[in-house]
Amino acid sequence: MDQVAACIAKHGNVWSLVTNNEMESLFEPLHAARASSYKTKVKVEKGFKYGPSDRHRIDLYTPITTPDKKLPVLVFFHGGGFLAGDNDITPSMHGHIGNYFASNNTICALATYRVIPEAVYPSGAQDVTSAFAWIRDNISQHGGDPNHLTAVAQSAGASHLAAALFSSHLSNAGITLQGAILLSAPLWYDLRQERRKRNMYAYHEAITNEEVLSKTGVAQFIDSEASDLPHTNILLVLGELDPNEIVDGNLMFVDAYRKRFSRLPILEVLKGQNHISYFLGLGLDGDRLGKRILEFVALQ
Repeated sequence: MDQVAACIAKHGNVWSLVTNNEMESLFEPLHAARASSYKTKVKVEKGFKYGPSDRHRIDLYTPITTPDKKLPVLVFFHGGGFLAGDNDITPSMHGHIGNYFASNNTICALATYRVIPEAVYPSGAQDVTSAFAWIRDNISQHGGDPNHLTAVAQSAGASHLAAALFSSHLSNAGITLQGAILLSAPLWYDLRQERRKRNMYAYHEAITNEEVLSKTGVAQFIDSEASDLPHTNILLVLGELDPNEIVDGNLMFVDAYRKRFSRLPILEVLKGQNHISYFLGLGLDGDRLGKRILEFVALQ
């Protein structure tokens, strides 16, 4: 883990594909060394289709030991800047997430979704909703409790989850989540960054900044009717070294939430971690996120 800490320190809160690739290359062998320990504990079933696109796939991780009651269900949506990412990004990741939670008596579903150029707003929110509709209708056959659903989403996936929550996609589909955990969510976009602007203009089919900014997680939360807001407990998680854009958007959301409800949402910051290190390290020595998520799920 010393190499991981050195990589985090080297890049600070500056995020790039170089940083991303370095982090993945450091964490993959750490998870590969542990992967065999899950084979007697976790059943893995891949490629359940929840829609017509090749990207509409769910992978299920369930305990091999049959429990005496239906288990809580955790659904994970990966990041990838709106144009990349998948349920498996290396031979051992994101499978490490499914393995960890299934080995802790929680069914875990990894759900991927459409990305640019196939994805066009609001496809992200639609895909999140469709994935949960499939889970609701099918998870009991795999030992899961359809009435105990929690979403965990990272980066771009968290943006789509926020859109599904705050623009009524989930509620209109009759889907209720007990909890939603947003990991380093881009709830606002810094369109001064050329790569972000290019991707957001493509996803939103926009020609002005205003079109894009009117559809951020913060804007959707502010514009939503109070009666439309889901009765879902929300946990925001940041790395201490998350990029400024991510931090700024989360603080904007905290302020908007406080103004609406006269209380604060739960926001937790993981010291010494960057945009992806804390969830890539889930299940390894020193991991704080995995236990925190299990605690959050148990309280719902």
